Amino acid sequence: MATRLMIMRHATTGWATLGQSDHDRILTDHGRDETPRMAKTLQNLGWKPDICLVSSSMRTRETFSLLQFSPHVIKEEIYRASLETLMSVIEDIEEEKTTLVLGHNPGCEMLVATLCGAFHPMPPATCVLFIKDGESWQLEKVLRTSELN
Repeated sequence: MATRLMIMRHATTGWATLGQSDHDRILTDHGRDETPRMAKTLQNLGWKPDICLVSSSMRTRETFSLLQFSPHVIKEEIYRASLETLMSVIEDIEEEKTTLVLGHNPGCEMLVATLCGAFHPMPPATCVLFIKDGESWQLEKVLRTSELN
Protein backbone atom coordinates (compact mmCIF):
# COMPACT_ATOMS: atom_id res chain seq x y z
CA MET A 1 0.00 0.00 0.00
CA ALA A 2 1.14 3.52 -0.72
CA THR A 3 1.66 6.24 1.85
CA ARG A 4 -1.32 8.56 1.60
CA LEU A 5 -1.93 11.96 3.20
CA MET A 6 -5.24 13.73 3.62
CA ILE A 7 -5.12 17.42 4.57
CA MET A 8 -8.48 18.76 5.68
CA ARG A 9 -9.67 22.10 6.97
CA HIS A 10 -12.34 22.11 9.68
CA ALA A 11 -15.96 22.65 8.64
CA THR A 12 -17.81 25.99 8.69
CA THR A 13 -17.84 27.80 12.03
CA GLY A 14 -19.58 30.80 13.46
CA TRP A 15 -17.97 33.87 14.94
CA ALA A 16 -16.83 33.74 18.54
CA THR A 17 -19.46 34.93 20.98
CA LEU A 18 -18.70 37.54 23.62
CA GLY A 19 -16.10 36.10 25.96
CA GLN A 20 -15.54 32.98 23.84
CA SER A 21 -12.01 32.22 22.71
CA ASP A 22 -11.14 31.40 19.12
CA HIS A 23 -10.10 27.94 20.32
CA ASP A 24 -13.66 27.26 21.59
CA ARG A 25 -15.62 28.24 18.45
CA ILE A 26 -18.07 25.56 17.27
CA LEU A 27 -19.52 24.53 13.92
CA THR A 28 -22.59 26.10 12.39
CA ASP A 29 -25.53 24.00 11.19
CA HIS A 30 -24.00 24.26 7.71
CA GLY A 31 -20.71 22.90 9.05
CA ARG A 32 -22.54 19.99 10.68
CA ASP A 33 -24.19 19.25 7.32
CA GLU A 34 -21.13 19.51 5.06
CA THR A 35 -18.88 17.25 7.13
CA PRO A 36 -20.87 14.00 6.70
CA ARG A 37 -21.12 14.74 2.95
CA MET A 38 -17.32 14.95 2.78
CA ALA A 39 -16.99 11.76 4.84
CA LYS A 40 -19.29 9.90 2.44
CA THR A 41 -17.31 11.13 -0.58
CA LEU A 42 -14.02 10.04 1.01
CA GLN A 43 -15.51 6.64 1.81
CA ASN A 44 -16.76 6.23 -1.77
CA LEU A 45 -13.24 7.04 -3.02
CA GLY A 46 -11.70 4.47 -0.66
CA TRP A 47 -9.84 7.07 1.42
CA LYS A 48 -10.19 5.96 5.05
CA PRO A 49 -7.42 7.13 7.35
CA ASP A 50 -5.52 4.71 9.55
CA ILE A 51 -4.77 7.60 11.93
CA CYS A 52 -6.12 11.13 12.26
CA LEU A 53 -4.03 13.98 13.64
CA VAL A 54 -6.50 16.57 14.87
CA SER A 55 -6.00 20.14 16.08
CA SER A 56 -7.05 20.71 19.69
CA SER A 57 -9.65 23.37 18.80
CA MET A 58 -13.34 22.68 19.43
CA ARG A 59 -14.25 23.14 15.73
CA THR A 60 -11.68 20.60 14.51
CA ARG A 61 -12.67 18.09 17.18
CA GLU A 62 -16.34 18.57 16.26
CA THR A 63 -15.52 18.16 12.54
CA PHE A 64 -13.60 14.98 13.35
CA SER A 65 -16.51 13.53 15.36
CA LEU A 66 -18.80 13.99 12.34
CA LEU A 67 -16.35 12.29 9.98
CA GLN A 68 -16.68 9.10 12.03
CA PHE A 69 -13.06 8.06 11.53
CA SER A 70 -10.80 6.51 14.14
CA PRO A 71 -8.29 6.23 15.70
CA HIS A 72 -7.07 9.76 16.31
CA VAL A 73 -4.61 11.86 18.26
CA ILE A 74 -5.31 15.42 19.38
CA LYS A 75 -2.23 17.48 18.50
CA GLU A 76 -2.11 20.89 20.15
CA GLU A 77 0.62 22.02 17.76
CA ILE A 78 -1.75 21.84 14.76
CA TYR A 79 -3.86 24.70 16.20
CA ARG A 80 -2.59 27.93 14.55
CA ALA A 81 0.37 25.96 13.21
CA SER A 82 3.06 27.48 11.06
CA LEU A 83 4.12 25.79 7.84
CA GLU A 84 7.28 24.63 9.59
CA THR A 85 5.24 22.95 12.33
CA LEU A 86 2.92 21.24 9.85
CA MET A 87 5.88 20.00 7.80
CA SER A 88 7.30 18.54 11.01
CA VAL A 89 3.98 16.82 11.74
CA ILE A 90 3.85 15.12 8.34
CA GLU A 91 7.52 14.10 8.45
CA ASP A 92 6.59 11.76 11.28
CA ILE A 93 3.66 9.99 9.62
CA GLU A 94 3.85 6.25 9.17
CA GLU A 95 4.80 4.89 5.74
CA GLU A 96 2.35 2.60 3.92
CA LYS A 97 -0.58 4.09 5.86
CA THR A 98 -3.21 6.77 5.27
CA THR A 99 -2.98 9.77 7.59
CA LEU A 100 -5.48 12.62 7.97
CA VAL A 101 -4.27 15.99 9.24
CA LEU A 102 -7.30 18.05 10.32
CA GLY A 103 -6.47 21.69 10.88
CA HIS A 104 -6.94 25.33 9.95
CA ASN A 105 -6.15 27.98 7.37
CA PRO A 106 -3.84 29.51 6.43
CA GLY A 107 -1.75 26.51 7.52
CA CYS A 108 -3.64 23.94 5.43
CA GLU A 109 -3.36 26.04 2.26
CA MET A 110 0.35 26.70 2.86
CA LEU A 111 1.03 22.99 3.44
CA VAL A 112 -0.84 21.94 0.30
CA ALA A 113 0.94 24.59 -1.80
CA THR A 114 4.32 23.52 -0.45
CA LEU A 115 3.69 19.82 -1.15
CA CYS A 116 2.37 20.25 -4.70
CA GLY A 117 3.83 23.58 -5.83
CA ALA A 118 0.47 25.24 -6.55
CA PHE A 119 -2.03 27.19 -4.48
CA HIS A 120 -5.42 25.56 -3.93
CA PRO A 121 -8.09 27.51 -2.02
CA MET A 122 -9.40 25.53 0.94
CA PRO A 123 -12.78 26.78 2.09
CA PRO A 124 -14.19 25.02 5.18
CA ALA A 125 -14.42 21.20 5.02
CA THR A 126 -12.12 20.97 1.98
CA CYS A 127 -9.98 17.83 1.87
CA VAL A 128 -6.88 17.44 -0.30
CA LEU A 129 -5.55 13.97 -1.10
CA PHE A 130 -1.87 13.16 -1.69
CA ILE A 131 0.07 9.98 -2.45
CA LYS A 132 3.77 9.74 -1.72
CA ASP A 133 5.89 8.95 -4.76
CA GLY A 134 9.43 8.26 -3.61
CA GLU A 135 10.37 11.28 -1.53
CA SER A 136 7.74 13.65 -2.94
CA TRP A 137 4.00 14.02 -2.59
CA GLN A 138 1.74 13.86 -5.64
CA LEU A 139 -1.60 15.66 -5.56
CA GLU A 140 -4.42 13.22 -6.28
CA LYS A 141 -7.55 15.28 -5.75
CA VAL A 142 -8.96 18.42 -4.16
CA LEU A 143 -12.44 17.92 -2.72
CA ARG A 144 -14.57 20.94 -1.82
CA THR A 145 -18.05 20.41 -0.41
CA SER A 146 -19.45 23.05 -2.79
CA GLU A 147 -18.37 20.81 -5.68
CA LEU A 148 -19.71 17.50 -4.34
CA ASN A 149 -22.83 15.89 -5.79
